[in-house]
Amino acid sequence: MRANFLILVLLGAALPLFSQQGSIDHPHIRWQYDAGAPVRGGMAIDGDRLYFGNSDGVLFCLDKAAGRLVWQFKTGGAITCTPAVVDGKVIFQSRDNRVYALKASTGKPAWQFKMQGSAPHTWGWDYYTPMPVISGRQVLIGSGDHHLYALDLKTGKETWSFEAGDKIRAAPLVAENRLFAPAFDGYVYVLDPATGAETGKFKTEGVGYYDKVYGWDRTSITGQPALNNGRLVFGSRDGGLYCIDARTLEQKWRFAYGASWVGSAPVIDGQTVFVGWSDQLVFSAFDLETGKERWQYNCKAYVYATPVTDSRNVYAGSFNGKVYGFEKETGKVAWEYQTGNAVLSSPALENGVLYIGSDNGRVYAFENGPPTFKAVYQPRKIVENELLSDKRIAPWLEEQGYQRLDTTDLGQFMRDRIRDGNPSVVVFAHEYLPGDVSGDDPDQSLLKKYMESGGKVVWLAFLPKYWTPDKDLNIVAFNPGYSAKLLGLDFDIHMDFGTYYAKTTNAGLEWGLPAEFTAPGSTIRGGEGLVVLAANEFGRIVSFYKPFGNRPGAGFVSFRSWSLTPIREADMMTIMAVAEHGL
Repeated sequence: MRANFLILVLLGAALPLFSQQGSIDHPHIRWQYDAGAPVRGGMAIDGDRLYFGNSDGVLFCLDKAAGRLVWQFKTGGAITCTPAVVDGKVIFQSRDNRVYALKASTGKPAWQFKMQGSAPHTWGWDYYTPMPVISGRQVLIGSGDHHLYALDLKTGKETWSFEAGDKIRAAPLVAENRLFAPAFDGYVYVLDPATGAETGKFKTEGVGYYDKVYGWDRTSITGQPALNNGRLVFGSRDGGLYCIDARTLEQKWRFAYGASWVGSAPVIDGQTVFVGWSDQLVFSAFDLETGKERWQYNCKAYVYATPVTDSRNVYAGSFNGKVYGFEKETGKVAWEYQTGNAVLSSPALENGVLYIGSDNGRVYAFENGPPTFKAVYQPRKIVENELLSDKRIAPWLEEQGYQRLDTTDLGQFMRDRIRDGNPSVVVFAHEYLPGDVSGDDPDQSLLKKYMESGGKVVWLAFLPKYWTPDKDLNIVAFNPGYSAKLLGLDFDIHMDFGTYYAKTTNAGLEWGLPAEFTAPGSTIRGGEGLVVLAANEFGRIVSFYKPFGNRPGAGFVSFRSWSLTPIREADMMTIMAVAEHGL
């Protein structure tokens, strides 16, 4: 696969990378790496290494199998491009207006090239800098100073430069001895890759909008074109997805959802074009020959990340924080994973592993695994009482793909997971435990057997059977004995109904908890085998993880970051992060 990847980089082709070990239908996280700042650029793979940058200006090199840091290099500006790796060098640009070439093995500088300062632009939305494209012994790279530079691969010295009418933020494409360079002025320039001489240009509708006051940019071309069968496809902020003849520059078709920007660079897989959109909030597939829409999926958020395909699926990220796997033929969502922050990073795929970054500062390596089951439990017939964590939790998690469980099917869900052994989680939005789940003896309970078999329980209020309810689920007494025995807890007081400042431990940060929050009062002083995730100002434990069984992440997790105040979207995002951590 390494040879294939290098060929794609050398040609500058926006072609899909294919998995050699089948599609990812049931994603499991092989590893995740905390880069400390948003990761918006794409991933570059070379041999056993993975290269990417973050918004703090750091270029990282990881062992791609384990996600371990090999080296890092600090620049003077954010890195939002996909690096190129060739000839023993990793090449990229930073918002400090420099192009860097580092030794791929050590991260030591080989050379750097200083561009001019980035020119002012009428509108903002300048998310990405272009990735370098290697053509022969030249590095081709666009800039914010209106120029496309050709640099000597060995020395970094300028070979030639071409000046467009505005910034060049799209990576160029080299094919059939022609160089296609889109720019912010609405033109796709055609150049001689050896000399930089202009041999033609294609004018988009956006040229007519240039410098006109619409309240937003309706001219720029920001994504690398894709080429297949002589058809050049690219998107514009004028709202159009264009297909032109690569030789004659004749327009074959143009598709638009009104004035919505084309958000991502397109990818062509066979006779299908895959692309993300801005204000339309969709990810779509089009017929390469006719431009007819084949399918669309409403992500309810912008899609700017360039997709990648394998034999069955197409993968993309969205501003809603999700990484999606779509079936290529139908657009059906095969799976989705919520990172907790916007995903502008373009994924890379090799040997059945998908690598992608998020604005949460993490890079994820997804691989295929057994089916994962996610559920949220809340009785259908409830009253407004203290056993209910918050009535908005269950509907919100249902929208995220969680199965809703009632008192009648909670036990069956657990028994099914014990039998099939698949990874699973149940988020308890209500404290009431049906008798077939709790039993009288916690050591013999279905709840404990479920966790010991590899299931995860996320508990969002007081502990299991801490309260004794009447037939209407109203609290009539409390008894901490059940939870003390089930979880091995040590209590130092009977009750504390206050709300206090809580600070998250390093373990809690890894689980996705906020660094600090206001938590309901706790009575937990400690316990056997507990992993403390957060503690309050009295030193009492307000969030913890108790492992059960042999599966990493299986067991009991207690968390709550709201009490007297209504639950927020951020709280529910944290619930989901905790539920899906290590799943």
